[in-house]
Formats: sequence, structure tokens, C-alpha cells
Amino acid sequence: MKTLITSLLIFTGISLVQAQEKKVYIDEFRITDQVIHGTIDDKYAITMYLKLENFFDDGTSHTVSGWYYYDNVKKKIPLIGVCADRFSLYQFTDQKRADSIREFNSPVSSMWEVMDDLSNRSGYIEKFEFGYSDYAYNGTWKNDKKELKVNFNTSDINLTARNEFLVLQFGAQNKKHFDMKQFGPYYYGYSVFASKMDAAGCKVMLKYELSSRLNPNGMCGAGQEIGFLLLTFDAKGNLLDYRDEQVESCLGNIWSEVAETPNTGGKKLTYKVMYSDDKERTVVIDGINFTLTSK
Repeated sequence: MKTLITSLLIFTGISLVQAQEKKVYIDEFRITDQVIHGTIDDKYAITMYLKLENFFDDGTSHTVSGWYYYDNVKKKIPLIGVCADRFSLYQFTDQKRADSIREFNSPVSSMWEVMDDLSNRSGYIEKFEFGYSDYAYNGTWKNDKKELKVNFNTSDINLTARNEFLVLQFGAQNKKHFDMKQFGPYYYGYSVFASKMDAAGCKVMLKYELSSRLNPNGMCGAGQEIGFLLLTFDAKGNLLDYRDEQVESCLGNIWSEVAETPNTGGKKLTYKVMYSDDKERTVVIDGINFTLTSK
């Protein structure tokens, strides 16, 4: 009897380990800082470090902090500023001036004018202003005596990047990653609605749900983009089949009503999808049998 119990415990332990090794999930990471290189006046090489501080109420503009130095000196000069369509970065000796930028403190009453005010402050020791143009970032550096052009040797400064990956873990040493910005209709907003892994491969149903616009105060700011992906992989993680059904889109003038099939644990949903031209269709999301149907 003792031998039987021991054998059952060993078998149960192995089964649990195997179950833990096989899984499907979304992995997310964000990039909130960046080092960039450039020149002032085409002859003074500089290195700049920027990091995200806070988002403004419009959901897109933000404050940034960091430093820069001349490559031949390497003495860090602190910076604080804002990024709307362009970067405006200051060096202040007065900490209160720097804090007012960081905290979006402004005397103007309209939120639409706050970023303009913060981008045009006085009392600085020096200031950078630059934006994206002609496949690179360029603009000006200035102090109270002169103004010089500044160029950066990058075409991508993004302190708000959000990256999501679909991860298929077939075993402890066997993972496959799929970058959702290359794989799905949107960069982010994914969750695993249902998944199944066996010896034949893997079936994954993903739901995407994200705001239609980053700016909550603009058109479709409160709208949603909602849909589902049905993905079929073989045992090596190669994609065999791909299906996408969008059920709601403020940008596409699509809205829907959803009903849950009883006793399915929320894994079977029926959407009545309606369009601005009065067309309708019915989409059934079945995370139990792994089917998407539309009619």
C-alpha cells in the first residue's frame, strides 16, 4: 500500500510539473527611457538621456526628465521638459521652475493651452527644442546669447512604447514569442480568452480591447476597438491558421450588443454587430470548441 501511495504521489508530481511547463500567456513590457546621440552646430557631439515622468490629461503629452553631456567632457547637465508634438527641454537653476514643469503647473485656465505654456517658459539657462522631420529628430539649442541647430542620429524617440508578446511555452526549455505589433491588428490590448495545448499543437483565442484614441477628450476618445483572434499552431509553434473578427470599433463606426451563453463560464459569447449603414451580422465566439463564426 505504501508503494502504491508513493507511486501515485510521484505520478501526480510529474503531471503537475508538466502542466506547469505548458502554458500560453501575454507578456508585456514598456520602454520609458532612452539614450540618444547627436550634435550641436554639427560639431559638438552630445549624448542625451531622457525618461518619462508623467502623462498629461490629454493622454498623449507628457513630461520628461534626464540629462545631456558633451562627449568630450562627460559632465551631466540636468534637463526637464515636455513632449507634445515636439520636445521642449530646459536647464533650470531654480528647482521651483523645474518642479512646475514636472507637475504641469500653469497659470492658464484652458487645458488646451497648458502644453503651449510649458513649452515656452522663460528663466532657463539653456533650452532644447526639437521634433521629427526628414526621417530624423532636429531643432535648436539656445541660451541667452546664441541659438544653434541640433541634430540627433535616430528616427525613433519613444518613451511611451508598449510592447506585447504572445508566448507559447511548450516546455521548460521551449518557448516561442510572437510580437503582437507584427502579429495582430493592434500593438497592444490583448488577453488570452481561451487556449488548449496537446501533442498536436496549440489553439489560442485572444481578445483585444483598447481605446480607440489615446486622447480621451478627442473624437472616439471614449470609444473602444474590440475583437478576437483565433490562432492554430502545430507542435513546433508554427502558425497554421489565423482568423480575426472585430466586433466593435468607434473608428470604423461599428458597435455591438453581447450575450453570454449560460453555463459556459463566459467562454461562449454572441455579438450582434451593427454598422452605421444599418447592416448587421452575428458573430459567435466559442472558446470551448475554438471557433469563430460570422453570419
